Amino acid sequence: MATFSTSAEVLTPAENPLKRGQGKLMPPGFVLADVLRQTGGAYQTAIPMSEKLRDCIRAVARLTADDELLRIAELHEVPVSLENCRQLDPQTRFVAVCRLDVGPAETPRWRRIPPTGIPPWPRGVPRILDRCQGAHVEERAFPNGCSSLLISRAADLPA
Repeated sequence: MATFSTSAEVLTPAENPLKRGQGKLMPPGFVLADVLRQTGGAYQTAIPMSEKLRDCIRAVARLTADDELLRIAELHEVPVSLENCRQLDPQTRFVAVCRLDVGPAETPRWRRIPPTGIPPWPRGVPRILDRCQGAHVEERAFPNGCSSLLISRAADLPA
């Protein structure tokens, strides 16, 4: 079953800001105290999802006939729990992460594979699904509205 999840990942002081393809530095993450101030002390926030991530979710939802994923794909922002940050210093920095995991076992539900191999997907559908080995899509959100999207085969995930 394809799963969608969100989380807050704590950044350690040793981690450098992520670099984008154009060489610009990404912001170093949200500051817990700032987010708690904005949410009135609630350990939950909401982050926007990029249109590209929503397109990936929508494509998987249609291919797997998953109504819940289709509903998520229509959301412009999603809630992120900060409960894992409750005991941390208020100056702790974190990034908000949205994940979509599609397992290889779902491959037969996506489409029939002819004996000659896997035909290309129609234009606009995420190419990661071409390999039919499952997929891992991850978007990391930063304070200034920037995000970074990583799409890989499920087999490429660390153990």
